[in-house]
Order: sequence, then C-alpha cells, then structure tokens
Amino acid sequence: MASPKNLLPDCGLYRTTKPLPEHEDEVPAGLMVYFHNHSDSGLPVVIPPEHNIFNRWHFHGSGLPFRGLSWADSLTKLLPEGFYMLRKPLTFDAGEWPKGTLTQLGYNRNGDPILFIAQVRAQLTENSLFFNDRGVGIKREQLSMLEPLQIFAEPPPDGAHTTGVH
Repeated sequence: MASPKNLLPDCGLYRTTKPLPEHEDEVPAGLMVYFHNHSDSGLPVVIPPEHNIFNRWHFHGSGLPFRGLSWADSLTKLLPEGFYMLRKPLTFDAGEWPKGTLTQLGYNRNGDPILFIAQVRAQLTENSLFFNDRGVGIKREQLSMLEPLQIFAEPPPDGAHTTGVH
C-alpha cells in the first residue's frame, strides 16, 4: 500500500486553484505557494509567499498543515524560478527579445509568470549581469519557450562541466 506522501505531488512551487480549507484567507485560490509533501507533524504543508528579493520569492515559517489529499491534487505545478534561455523570439507590446536571450523567470504573488532580461552592468567595472526588477508578463502557455540554464553562484565543483548549457 502506498504511503500518503507517495500520493502527494513533489515539493516545490505551485499555484492554488481552490482555497485551502480552514485557511481560506491565508491561502485563497490563485495564490503562488511553496508546497511540502512532508513536515515534522507528518502532514503536508503549504507556505504562502512572504517577500520578493531580486525577483525571487521567499517562503518562511513552518507552513500550514492540511489533511485533504484532494486539495493537494488541485495545485498547479510552476516552473522553478531561475535562469532560462528563450528557445524562440518573445514578442510583446513594447518590443521583442530574440531567440537565445538570457532571462530570469519570476512570478507575481498570484503565480503569473514574469520574465526579466539580462543586461550588462552599465559601468563595466566587473564582468556581471543585471536583472531589472521590472519584467514582462507572459502567458503560462509561453513557458514552454524557456530552456533552463545552470548558473553557478560560486565556482563550479571540481570535475563539473562548465562549457555550455547543461
């Protein structure tokens, strides 16, 4: 017999499609949440977004536990926030970004995707990229145009391949 954890979605970012029973004000329908299929109590938990720094949401606290497995099934999986390359050009009201553009994927509190374009720092005193805090909203259907990229915050571990997209 499968354990309840095996019946639940994987941990990660999701968008709610129904309010969380007994927590409707804190977790309404249409909210981006971080879902954990486990906790210290053994129950799954959901954590609403707290604040956004550098186009990434932060989730704090132990989360809101719940028992209804059917509610977990109503969650819609979101692509991880992070860095992606456009597989094809993206056209929007103010212009177009060409195929191959480096972007950062973020979301608003409602789980609507936003892309932020990579820019070289204006002063060029260091070799770094900048992602503005204003992006371009895209439709969920357009997420398939994104190719995930591996970006290292520190030097890659010894033996890691670093020449190209992984």
